[in-house]
Amino acid sequence: MNTAKFYHLRDGVQVRKERFGLLFYDYRGPRLYFVPTKNLIENHFFNGTETAESLIEFIRTRHHQTLQASQKWVMQVLTTLEQKGLIHEQPVC
Repeated sequence: MNTAKFYHLRDGVQVRKERFGLLFYDYRGPRLYFVPTKNLIENHFFNGTETAESLIEFIRTRHHQTLQASQKWVMQVLTTLEQKGLIHEQPVC
């Protein structure tokens, strides 16, 4: 996955912010996916208005993590969501 890309929800998928993190609902299933992101990723991230790179930087500065640790965590979450068919990436134009 490329950190300079935007991420969008797939058609038929919704996401909602919860105390534990994010709750994804796949209407094609129906299936629920609980992602324990705490307050690190907001549901509006998947509107495609910010890149993974900006999310990584936000987490790094807000939670005083190294760039490598932040990048690894974000990319693991995004890779898992993409493999489950919940999101897709879009290049920055």
